Amino acid sequence: MRLQIQAKLFVLLGVITLLVGCGFHLRGDVSFPDVYQTAYVESAEPEYSRESIEFYVKKQLAPQLQFVDSKDQADVTIYIDESYDTRVLASNLSGAQREYTSYLRANISVIDSQGRVVFPTEGFTRSQDFSLNEREPLAKTTAEEAIKRELSEGLSRAFIRRLTTVIRAGK
Repeated sequence: MRLQIQAKLFVLLGVITLLVGCGFHLRGDVSFPDVYQTAYVESAEPEYSRESIEFYVKKQLAPQLQFVDSKDQADVTIYIDESYDTRVLASNLSGAQREYTSYLRANISVIDSQGRVVFPTEGFTRSQDFSLNEREPLAKTTAEEAIKRELSEGLSRAFIRRLTTVIRAGK
């Protein structure tokens, strides 16, 4: 029994050593330089829409930045230009649509208060396929809303990971 516990501990220690040796580390918070304390987000989407990228960017960066109501008060401005589209993949013999793909695209950039580019404009795209039961009339609307939220959250995470990389490289 004691030998089994020692063997498990040895294997666990080996796995931890391999992870540390290969450079693995848990995803941490974005650490902004001290000069960036406040931010403003400029987006055409409704500010508090749970389906917008802006909502998730603010939610994920709130521990590091204070979001303000105007560009004049902000140390950095995050520009988000997003578009959402759904396309039909398949339909049945009667022409009813059954399978769809939703696309979320965004061009995002970050400029500081001095006009310097912190994060150059970069395009981000996410997509997801989904199927519907054509007998449920509200299913498409409900499914699309949920998928757009998922896509927005995933795209905002991708942007923040990329922003973190750019900021760390610039230090």
